[in-house]
Amino acid sequence: MTGSATSGLTTTGLPPGTESSGGGSGTGSTSEVGPSTSGTTSAAETGSTTGSTGPGTSSSSTGGESSSSTGEPLDPPDPLWVNPNLWYSTENRLNYIEIDPADGTVVQLVTSTITTPMIDGQTGITMLESGGLVLSRESAGGTEIYYIEEPPTVAGDIEVEVLGMVPDTLRIEALYTDCEGLVYLMDTGTDVVDTNGNRLIRFTEDYLAGDLSYEVITDLSIGNAPDIDDLGPGIDKDGEVTDGQGFAIDSGTVYDFNYTEGNGVSLGTAGTYGVHVLGGPLFDDDTARLYIFDVTAQLFEADPATLALSEVLVTGPESTGGTAAGLSGITGPLTECVTTLPPPG
Repeated sequence: MTGSATSGLTTTGLPPGTESSGGGSGTGSTSEVGPSTSGTTSAAETGSTTGSTGPGTSSSSTGGESSSSTGEPLDPPDPLWVNPNLWYSTENRLNYIEIDPADGTVVQLVTSTITTPMIDGQTGITMLESGGLVLSRESAGGTEIYYIEEPPTVAGDIEVEVLGMVPDTLRIEALYTDCEGLVYLMDTGTDVVDTNGNRLIRFTEDYLAGDLSYEVITDLSIGNAPDIDDLGPGIDKDGEVTDGQGFAIDSGTVYDFNYTEGNGVSLGTAGTYGVHVLGGPLFDDDTARLYIFDVTAQLFEADPATLALSEVLVTGPESTGGTAAGLSGITGPLTECVTTLPPPG
């Protein structure tokens, strides 16, 4: 992240004093909903409880039961993997956003309360083919990795599994899953405001079992690479999802970015810290959609070519501590695609 760049195209920028890893804690249970949504719920409203029991069977370096580890898709596929949805997390909250397959608008936002102690900082988040979520939280002392095996779509109190600290005291700002199910991390280097020491790295071992060993994929400290806050898939000229070329966001500037070469083209400004693409097969019209998330927890759909934004689709809970309400990346399912990123080893 490069500081408080203001957002263009009708969305808000970074509020004064906000940095990439804020302090504070607390539980939020209120949400504001844009005109395209039908409602929001929170743990306080439902009183239900959904637990997380930790990783299931792991048969490859990706740590999950996926097509990359077995050669075949999960049967039956997890409902979260074949329906449009988005997720983000700040403070002690996990937020699920149900997306309407008919038109890409928001059906509901559901907030659950995380009872496990976590670092209170910027959240990286990515979804596995199993439907599980891997999260990162960074601070000056390093980054802790967490796992939610069965993310709740009904509000409740949940526990997350603590997988451990990333080796070498790295500060990780974003997580990303490729077409083969491999998980990548955006190492922000010596600080969170420039590209000094920035690298794209990838887990090499069974991270769901706590082995957070990694390899370096790309040096992001050279060329025109930004200080990336979130990594998203791309959309090619045929409307298909891509993983090696994607949308990356840095404090409100969105890039068409090549993750292997470490360079990209600025497309303009929108949102702040979150970007994700939901593929065409998830929607009735078979059209891939780009979503942008800002620091005030507002979600938009964006035109992939012009970044023109929709009206606010939904606004998440306000912060109850010192962390900005939208200090998080966003994630969701990744539809079938062919990887262009380097193979393991």
